Amino acid sequence: MNKKTEFSLEMRKLRRRHIPLLFLMVFTLITAWTYWCIDDLDISRLNDVSAMVFTNLLLMNTILCPIVLAALASRMCDMEQMGNTYKWLCTMQKPEHIYRGKVMAGSFYIILFTLMQTILFWIISQPYGAGAVSHLPGYFTTIFLTSLCIFILQLNLSLKFTNQLTPIFISIGGTFTGLFSWFLNRWPLRYLIPWGYYASLCNAGYIYDETTRYTTYSWDTYPFLWMAVLAAAIIILYRHGQKHFLETVRENM
Repeated sequence: MNKKTEFSLEMRKLRRRHIPLLFLMVFTLITAWTYWCIDDLDISRLNDVSAMVFTNLLLMNTILCPIVLAALASRMCDMEQMGNTYKWLCTMQKPEHIYRGKVMAGSFYIILFTLMQTILFWIISQPYGAGAVSHLPGYFTTIFLTSLCIFILQLNLSLKFTNQLTPIFISIGGTFTGLFSWFLNRWPLRYLIPWGYYASLCNAGYIYDETTRYTTYSWDTYPFLWMAVLAAAIIILYRHGQKHFLETVRENM
């Protein structure tokens, strides 16, 4: 079975599961929150608005994306897990093809969601200079790789646990840990968990002067080393998840 067929079969399973609506609602919330920040802040006290938008968008992704990705993974697996239908599905597809199809379907939604956010970052930053254009590839890469890593982890958990609340609770815990990692930059926490890589791959920083109440933003070089670490983690999680799923199906057949 070719990859196109695997992808289309998995997308058919997701019909009427309201996955696009879920991502659209989160995107709308991120958009509204970002425009509110722009409107509420005194822009004259910022030396680089695009860096502020970049940082705040990644922070919002840290809060919202893990839960959405956990819900996506859960929706992909809940009926099959509850009905224990994998042994029937495997009469038509190989187990590794089922797993690969789920990853491809999830990646498709993540790519669209990331592309929408990248366009949003560009639109919001345009009135404040053209400097944001050079940071669009970095923004896309950060959101896509981090979200993909979290999704594959959540998919592995959803395939492991029959009760889909367990992966959701793990995602909530990971979200809070990832959020704390933004404010604990002296600790290596953000480099040890996938939820922390929205912060780890953020190459915009700021210094706030309490006396003048002036925030100075700056750009650093993109952290390609940590990007490579995250890419390696994605490959490891994918191979481990596929192997574990194959073993689980064989045990139940």
